Parts: sequence; structure tokens; C-alpha cells
Amino acid sequence: MEERRLYGDAGLIEQKLANMQLMETAAGGYAAVYKDPATGAFWLKYYATAAREGGGYLTLLRLPAPTTEEVVQLAIGSPFVDEAVAAVLRLLDEEAIEKKDFRLQLVEKLGQQQPDSREQRQRLLQIIKLAGLDDPTNRREVLHKSNAQIEQDAVYFKAVAAKANVLLEKLQH
Repeated sequence: MEERRLYGDAGLIEQKLANMQLMETAAGGYAAVYKDPATGAFWLKYYATAAREGGGYLTLLRLPAPTTEEVVQLAIGSPFVDEAVAAVLRLLDEEAIEKKDFRLQLVEKLGQQQPDSREQRQRLLQIIKLAGLDDPTNRREVLHKSNAQIEQDAVYFKAVAAKANVLLEKLQH
């Protein structure tokens, strides 16, 4: 069985960290790197800023950080609900902080899914809502951009939202 890449459950994170060695802290203690002596793997404990209310969502991420494509796969396919939620929040953080785009890739992957149970449909619905894929609001910076660039960004978010809304309609029936 492949080891998890993300943890989003505070209790599981504390259990996992109990067996690890603290290597360094940053951001006033809001981020820390740990080493798992059993595997040699490094882990980053941080607070996802996408869930700002209450100080963020405690997350544990195995380093090196997964690619956007890998995080999309975790959001959709992880058997662990906390890992799926942490993956969506990771995508939102990468979008906000690192300006990485994930929306079209995620909505297209969601559209390729063939959910055969109520639970699987529910997971896909939750991903769409948590990621805000159905919201056509432009989330990209507008300063120092031409009107044409801003309009191009707006068209992109509207197109993703339209695809997400078609998916929502299919999943709710």
C-alpha cells in the first residue's frame, strides 16, 4: 500500500508527529519540517490558508510536495476523506500563493469520473463546492493587467464554472 501524501485530521497528524523528529520551524511556528526516522521521509506541518477562519486547517504534507496533477488525483481518488479535503485546500493555497492554476484540470478530471455510488457522487459534489469551481468570479490578480487580460481571466473562470455547473446537475440526479 502506498503511503499517504497528506493528512488533514488533527488527531492523526498528532499521532504521526509523535514518532517524528522536529527538524526546523518557520513562520512563527505555523510551519515545521519533521523527519520520520522509520522511513527517512520529510514532512511539512502547516496551516492551509484556504481555510482562514479559526487560523487555518492543520495539514501534514509528505515532501517533496506533490505536483498539481498528483494533488488533483488525491482530491478525487483518496480513500481518506481528510486527505481529499487537505488536497483541495492545497490546490486553493497554491492558486492563491503560488499562482498555480488547477481549476480546468480538476473540473475535467471530475467530468471523467463515473461515480457508481451515492458516496462517490457526494465526494465529487463536495470537491466542486469546496474548490468553488461553480463560482464564476475571477480570482486572479487584476492590478497591472490590461483590460483584455482581465477579460481573458474572467472568461476562463466563467467557462470552468459552466462546466462545474453541468457536472453538479448530472451528479444531483
